[in-house]
Amino acid sequence: NHKISDKDRLYFSVYAGKDKFFFEEEDTYTQDGFENGYTTRAGLEWGNVTSALRWNHLWNNKLFSNSTLTYSQYKFDTKAEEEDFYEDNDGQSFDSFKLNYISGINDLTAKIDFDFIPNPDHYIRFGASGIRHTFKPGAFDLNIRSENDNDVFTLDTLLGQPNVSAWEYTTYIEDDMKIGDNFKVNGGLHFSGFTLSDKTYLSLQPRLGMRYLLPDGTALKASYAQMRQYVQLLTNDGIGLPTDLWLPTTEQVKPQDSWQVALGAAKTFNKKYEISVEGYYKDMSNLISYKEGASLFQLNDWQERVTQGDGKSFGAEFFLQKKTGRLTGWLGYTWSKTTRTFSELNFGKTFDYKYDRRHDISIVAAYKITDRIRVSGTWVFGTGNAITLANSNYRVSYPETGLPSGLNRFGFNTQSLDYYEERNNFRMKPYHRMDIGFEFSKQKKRYKRTWSLGAYNVYNNQNPFFVFVDSDFNNGSPKNVLKQASLFPVLPYFAWRFEF
Repeated sequence: NHKISDKDRLYFSVYAGKDKFFFEEEDTYTQDGFENGYTTRAGLEWGNVTSALRWNHLWNNKLFSNSTLTYSQYKFDTKAEEEDFYEDNDGQSFDSFKLNYISGINDLTAKIDFDFIPNPDHYIRFGASGIRHTFKPGAFDLNIRSENDNDVFTLDTLLGQPNVSAWEYTTYIEDDMKIGDNFKVNGGLHFSGFTLSDKTYLSLQPRLGMRYLLPDGTALKASYAQMRQYVQLLTNDGIGLPTDLWLPTTEQVKPQDSWQVALGAAKTFNKKYEISVEGYYKDMSNLISYKEGASLFQLNDWQERVTQGDGKSFGAEFFLQKKTGRLTGWLGYTWSKTTRTFSELNFGKTFDYKYDRRHDISIVAAYKITDRIRVSGTWVFGTGNAITLANSNYRVSYPETGLPSGLNRFGFNTQSLDYYEERNNFRMKPYHRMDIGFEFSKQKKRYKRTWSLGAYNVYNNQNPFFVFVDSDFNNGSPKNVLKQASLFPVLPYFAWRFEF
């Protein structure tokens, strides 16, 4: 940041990051006296680049503004690959299948925000923004190879879905006002629009929040908000790699709408402890999900693979915090339920959402041993994600095609089918871990330096990342078994921080 004058400052920031996950499994087995085997690989890559240039200007002692230009880029890449080799009386064969799915979003944003304080009882905020979205719904990089002693077949192609360009624009105003000594109200309006091709969506969203102080220092609060979202989250409810895609509102896919109410109470004791309880209810419409049988790795237009429905989320939160003293920290617990209802899914019956987290617990504590030495610890627990598993399996027979009509009864094919009683009918194991850290800091004349060391997941819990079906050949004939892939065992860390 640079101070241009007493009334002007300029800020600039850039961030770039990328995460990767790779999974590989291989096995060999003997069948009918011949050696067979397979190798399966899968992976995810996702990353962000973002930059911002902000100008802060003080117009007078009651008004200042922030003008911001930002550019961001999000990329998501899913990889799937399988290689099989087998032999029989006719010789050796080798098959390979590779498929990459690449998607992302590029955004260019300009916005201006004003803070206006006409008097101590009013704090008014207003502003506007415009975003140029470029959505990349996905491109498939497909490679297939099959070879045996007599022949080789290869296919290598790139299949892409067209990019979607759109404009999103917003304007808002809100007033944080005091009415008397004990009552504060925050009321506002948020207007948004989304334009692509010849289609435009518009929305006016009121917001209202209130807080009232009782004589004993207890604060009562309530809020209501309407919201609209033009960027859609599409997630897979089945097993396997968790693939979450961010896709645009289109002429065919409507924007998501929601409204939410919340009620709560908070109280501070002796300026040292704070306790709060809050309940909320949220109603959502035009959410998207894959149709029955649809998935990420299909080559048709993604809009043809999704359906839209409704959702609900409600719950209660409890929070206890110790703010002062050598020992500080907090305890938070949330009970919540999040459901989805789609006319085309689950026979129209309501089901739990994939990210429905019934119980969520956080315990955080920090102890100041001396002015220079500090130790902290965190323990978190969360209910496992909901997944869809088959309840049973059965085989069906059907006539072979191409046979003379009088011989159909003599030629049959058989196929194994899974029966799913309900969507998201099982849960992965709960997620929990403990982190511990130490900080050693020293204040020098011109700077402060801090050494940090500790470990994440100190008791090395094998938290589930995803589950998958695999074949077990230990007892001769193959048998399907459910396996869990885990990330991040105990991870020690070391850091050095320099502040000036």
